[in-house]
Amino acid sequence: MLKLTDLRKTTRRASSGGRTLHPHFLRDRSLAPRIEKAIAYLETMLGRTRQELDQEVLVQLFGDHKLARCLVACLAASYRHRSRTFSELLPAAQVKALEQAGIANPSDLRLYLFRRANVMLPGFVGGMERAPFLAGAGAELGLEIAQIEELLILDSPEHAIMARTGPIPTAGDVIARFNYNVMAAILANAPSVHLTLTKVPRDGVTIRELCALADVRAELDGRELTLYGQQDALDTWTRHGAKLVRLLVMLLASGLPVRSGEAVVAAPTGDVWHFRLTAENLAYLGLPESEACAVFTLDTLLECWRAQDALMADYASTRRSGSGEGWTLRRATEPLALDGAIIPALFTASRGIERAALVSMPQTDSGFSRLAEVASRLPLIALEVGSHLAEQLRAPAPVGLLVLTYTKRGDLARLPALLGQAVGEAEERHSARRLEAMFEEAHESGVLTDEQIAEHLPCDIEDVAVVLARPEASVLAKDYNMHYVEGFGLCSAHVLMRARAVVRDVIHLRNHADGAVQTMRVLGRRLREVTGASEGIECLIAYFGAA
Repeated sequence: MLKLTDLRKTTRRASSGGRTLHPHFLRDRSLAPRIEKAIAYLETMLGRTRQELDQEVLVQLFGDHKLARCLVACLAASYRHRSRTFSELLPAAQVKALEQAGIANPSDLRLYLFRRANVMLPGFVGGMERAPFLAGAGAELGLEIAQIEELLILDSPEHAIMARTGPIPTAGDVIARFNYNVMAAILANAPSVHLTLTKVPRDGVTIRELCALADVRAELDGRELTLYGQQDALDTWTRHGAKLVRLLVMLLASGLPVRSGEAVVAAPTGDVWHFRLTAENLAYLGLPESEACAVFTLDTLLECWRAQDALMADYASTRRSGSGEGWTLRRATEPLALDGAIIPALFTASRGIERAALVSMPQTDSGFSRLAEVASRLPLIALEVGSHLAEQLRAPAPVGLLVLTYTKRGDLARLPALLGQAVGEAEERHSARRLEAMFEEAHESGVLTDEQIAEHLPCDIEDVAVVLARPEASVLAKDYNMHYVEGFGLCSAHVLMRARAVVRDVIHLRNHADGAVQTMRVLGRRLREVTGASEGIECLIAYFGAA
């Protein structure tokens, strides 16, 4: 969660006393081109170590340290650093041999060397003794000295490599996360949040029970709802404030009829700020345009919240039985903040760099369509909790939405398979969108070289021909009227027509003295002018049979 001191904001003296807070939101897309450049920079850093990341690039890109810090925190939802494992650097046989010796990670290797130093030497390895000592250890473990040196520091922060979780975020997604995080940082530091409703809610009992389950003290009196924060032992509000924000996001997503409100914020300086809650900034937390547009209902959210402890215990049993397939399950602390959608999540499942969210099952057609649209952008599973409906009476799962029904202990055994399916389908959709975007760019520019194609997909340049030979790529090539010249790249029909005309114009040089050499020189230059590319031009010449 962002800190209040990191936010770009203005405070003004109020006529009634105290100060009013005016945070700076990203209300337009003026920063979108810069955010896209930041995403492109992070994409180039994938697989590279933390020490290679130049943070000043992002600061200079946005021109403001506070703004850059907040946007980097928003990008951290998709990009993070992770330590590499032995299996990424060593052959499988060596990894297995190390595991048999009780060495599975850098910590185990350091402990092995410490023990060996205590036995072979007096607990200390000097500069002159280091190489022979490591050589002896390497002979026992089947490793070279350089390999030991690399494996020893594999888990140090500066050697962690950049990895992306989920699909590439868009500038709109980052802007939505920024505005949500600004609102969350403010309300998490609020001793009280007062909301005025447009009407008396019909399910006041449900609202009160949700607040009790969320451990947030609340008062509901007619059309007035007040949520209270709580300080912890360190006199900070944010620890309990995260619960308040999560509850408020769920209430808004279920159609709580909020008209306006005000939050009393504990300022870092010790005084009090007043923050006016309007429909515009409440929309950054997921306030729908109307109750009819609500994704969830209070009853389904309440039922899921009641079952959280049972769900966690059931999945812990599944993992202990060895059926978890490496997935871990945790309660979600933040919603899914995407461009045009703020969806409260119940749980977050993770396995390595893979991540998926579990959300409550919607009960309306608009909720189904909204959730299916979100599920098309990232891995997501809808969770239906309750035993009041017979299995045969349950409606079939909506198209494009994976549903897990939990009615009794043991139902979560299906979760690992569903998570794998959700991640796999999301990756397929992401790859399809990436492939189509590449063909669209090639169509607009006329030429996209093998090197550029490899960067877009991404893949090794040697695998470009194999990828473009797949059925889905062949269909797109036909739709966009593109032709692939192996070794050169994608060319539009118009560019190929101009290139073929150049070949006809230059081919008569063959009849002159030194004609072959002169032909190749002139032909290469003319084709570079037509295509705007130099790499692989000899493959294009061979394609026309002019070599």
